[in-house]
Amino acid sequence: MDQLDLSVIILSYNTKEITHRCLQKLEEAKIYCEKKLNNKIEVIALDNGSSDGSAQMIKTDHPQVKLIESKENLGFSKGNNLAMKQCNNPFILLLNSDVYVEEDSLYKTLAYFKVNKNCDVMGAKLKYASGKLQPSAGNLPNPLNIITWILGLGFLPLINNFIPPLHARNMPFFSKAHQVGWIMGAFFMIKKAIFEKTLGFDENLFMHMEEVEWCKRINMAHFKIWYVPQVEVVHLHGASSKFDLGASFLNELKGIKYYLKKHYPPFYLPVKLFLILGLILRIIAFSLLGKTKRARIYVEGLGVI
Repeated sequence: MDQLDLSVIILSYNTKEITHRCLQKLEEAKIYCEKKLNNKIEVIALDNGSSDGSAQMIKTDHPQVKLIESKENLGFSKGNNLAMKQCNNPFILLLNSDVYVEEDSLYKTLAYFKVNKNCDVMGAKLKYASGKLQPSAGNLPNPLNIITWILGLGFLPLINNFIPPLHARNMPFFSKAHQVGWIMGAFFMIKKAIFEKTLGFDENLFMHMEEVEWCKRINMAHFKIWYVPQVEVVHLHGASSKFDLGASFLNELKGIKYYLKKHYPPFYLPVKLFLILGLILRIIAFSLLGKTKRARIYVEGLGVI
């Protein structure tokens, strides 16, 4: 694909200062990329009904950004789908408002697509603000690796030899470019043609697991998803949810339940029993360790599944 014009989509929700910095960094990367590739890049921001003045900030400080204002929080899936339908460029980058790109991030990403014709969707290397690696890709969920995940067995080498883990944690997995099952939606580059053929996110998933479910359908349509660590960005991770990791776990659990019912309906009830067992074991373990707040999250999880 020779035409490398790009649409970058950012969803904003009550992260005014973080979104401002994100757009500043993005503008620097946009200028650099357009000079190097002689392409055109548009930036679209969809504000999900923020109450902190985010929309006005974008209008005032970033007038070059195309702003879509929603009166309500549409969520990650519906908001991105709405914005993607308005893109006319052959490439789309979904970028979290709490992701800070490097000056050459957009250039490296598009250049990779130009070189690797087998790449249809691409994820970057995500780092926390501290510089530590954030795992941001993995193998597609299936009944077996969901069971090993909830039982805490997913990282045992003996298990991994037979059942690729849902969440990859080993450093070699993130050290080189390779094809993967899913990538995190914080930095999600896709060809517009793939969006049109696979219809984007399942809007029944409001937040969490939505990118994994879409990647499942992308894989089913025989398109290729790549993780490319040569492209690095900083992800503050959880800023729009006020860094509530308990809510993140519960939403992931809801997403897994939906994913199983949609893609593996005969296996949902058997896997549910293991999910219950795994949650009970976690409740007991964290209660004994005195981590009652963490234990309560898993108690809430029993009501989710």
